[in-house]
Amino acid sequence: MKITHFLLSVLISINLYANQEIVTLGFGSCLHQDRSMAILNTIEKKELDLFMFIGDNVYGDQEDGELDKLIRTYKQQYNNLEDFLKNVSTEFIWDDHDFGLNDGGSNYRYKDRAKELFLETWQIPENDPRRQRDGLYFDKMVKKNGLKIHLIFLDNRTFKSEWKLTDEFNKEGKERYVEDFNPEKTLLGKKQWSWLKDKLKVDSNIKIILSSLQILSLGHGWESWDKFPLERSRIFNLIDESNVSNFFILSGDRHRGGFYQFKTADNKNIYEFTSSSLNLPIPFNTEEEGPLRIGSTYRKANFGVVRIFEDEVVMELTSHTGEVVNSLNVAIN
Repeated sequence: MKITHFLLSVLISINLYANQEIVTLGFGSCLHQDRSMAILNTIEKKELDLFMFIGDNVYGDQEDGELDKLIRTYKQQYNNLEDFLKNVSTEFIWDDHDFGLNDGGSNYRYKDRAKELFLETWQIPENDPRRQRDGLYFDKMVKKNGLKIHLIFLDNRTFKSEWKLTDEFNKEGKERYVEDFNPEKTLLGKKQWSWLKDKLKVDSNIKIILSSLQILSLGHGWESWDKFPLERSRIFNLIDESNVSNFFILSGDRHRGGFYQFKTADNKNIYEFTSSSLNLPIPFNTEEEGPLRIGSTYRKANFGVVRIFEDEVVMELTSHTGEVVNSLNVAIN
């Protein structure tokens, strides 16, 4: 009986270890400096390995493009986050509202100064490559229990060309912008594209691209990669060329959360997890067309949790109180 009990205990231990969570990541976007920060307490309780702020981390943009408000709001937001930053490991990438110009891009005249403000506020180390080149794109390798998770943060602002304006303002599906097939237009710029191509070849078990703008979503006329279809196809082609087998995208911006799936030309499944917003839900948001979306979107305050196991990735869209409101499990190789 004792031997049987011992063997049963060993089997239970092995089974628990096989299903043990290896890495837990969190992310979110759209954090207004004048709104409640209560969601940060909920995030902190999740005991994450890393939390990633992936854009609109402050709302400091002005219509005239001046930086007065951005300077003020960066200081305010750092004070809001000071305790959180002491207790939680974090990374940051920007979007338009912390870039300084709504829907802005490469033509923004203060983008270099805005970059300096970002680096200063979030205390990016002096030897960090972001201080030595244009743009804020960077990567980070998370290694734990033999698993290598490669995080690739894209800068969708510094090099972005102008969007093509809609011819039917506010029409559903064409609200602000429409597809632009101009081959001269870009989202990432030549140097960032070259960098991304090299990074996709780096050995890892899982690749996760963090893009402030949605890559997979279709069916709306707001900012997203599908407005530059050639750029969108290019990233899919790079994924096929890179031999990455476990590929995920984390995105924000949209003041809604949801899951999306796309199959590349080489039959590789790509999953996108959108989380937005942390504290700025838009109550009049209605559901939108989503041919690549899995299920419906969630339009109240939320953040994302990505639980990585040895054999699967569990993505959880989480409410401001910590309740999982939608989830997606993906088996990995």
